[in-house]
Amino acid sequence: MASRIFPAPNKNPWFHYRGENPDRLDGLTDAVFGIAITLLIFNLTNPNSFGDMVTFTKTLPAFLVSIAFLTLIWREHVKFSVLYGLADSVIVSLNILFIALVIFYVYPLRFWTLFLTNLIFQTDLQLQIKGNQVPDLMIFYGFVAFGIYFTMLLLYIRVFKIRLKLRLNSKEVIHTRMHLWRMVIMCGVPIFSILIIILFRKWSFIWASFWGGMAYMLYSPLMFFWIKKYESLMKEDSDFFTDSID
Repeated sequence: MASRIFPAPNKNPWFHYRGENPDRLDGLTDAVFGIAITLLIFNLTNPNSFGDMVTFTKTLPAFLVSIAFLTLIWREHVKFSVLYGLADSVIVSLNILFIALVIFYVYPLRFWTLFLTNLIFQTDLQLQIKGNQVPDLMIFYGFVAFGIYFTMLLLYIRVFKIRLKLRLNSKEVIHTRMHLWRMVIMCGVPIFSILIIILFRKWSFIWASFWGGMAYMLYSPLMFFWIKKYESLMKEDSDFFTDSID
C-alpha cells in the first residue's frame, strides 16, 4: 500500500525510505482506518423509504468530508512509516495510542460534519443538539484532533532523539525537525480554538462558536510559512553540499 502512495518517480533522492515494505504494525493501522470508515458508513441513515433515501443522500457531503479528514490523518501516518520504518517499543506504544484515538475520532467527526451540513446546506438531518451546546461539541472535537496530532508529534520527537542511531542524513534531519514543528502547528491550532471558545462563551455561545471555528483558518498562513521555511532549509543544505564538493 505504501508503495502505491509513494511511487518511485516521486521519491526524494536524498531520503532513504526504510519502511517501504509494510510490517504488521502498518497492517494493523490500515485495518483500523478501514474500521473507522466502516463505522462512518454504519452511522448513516438506513433508507427504508423514499424519504429516508432523500435524507441518506443529504448525508453525502458530511460523509465525504469525514472520509477526507480520515484520509489526511492516514497519509500522515503512512508518510512517517515509509520514511522511518520504526517498530521499537516506544513507536508501537504510540502507534496503539494513535489508532485508539482514530477510532474515538470517528463519532465526533461524524457529528460535527453533519452539524455543518445542516448549517451550510440548510438540510434537516436529525441531530439532538442545542445552540448553547455547540461550543462543547467544538471543544470535544478539538481535544480529539489535538490528541491525534500530538501523538504524531511524539512519534517525530522519538525519531529525532534516535536520529544518530537511525543514521539520518542532513536532509532527513531537517525533514524530521521541520515535520516535528509542523505537528506542533497541527495540534496547536485546536488548542488555540478551545481557548478562544472558553474565553468567548462567557459572553455569547454564538460568538464563541464562530471565533472558535475561525481559529482553524490559521492553518493556511501557518502552513504557508512552514512550507517556505522547509524549502529554504532544504535548499540551503543542498547549496552547502554542492559548495563542499566544488
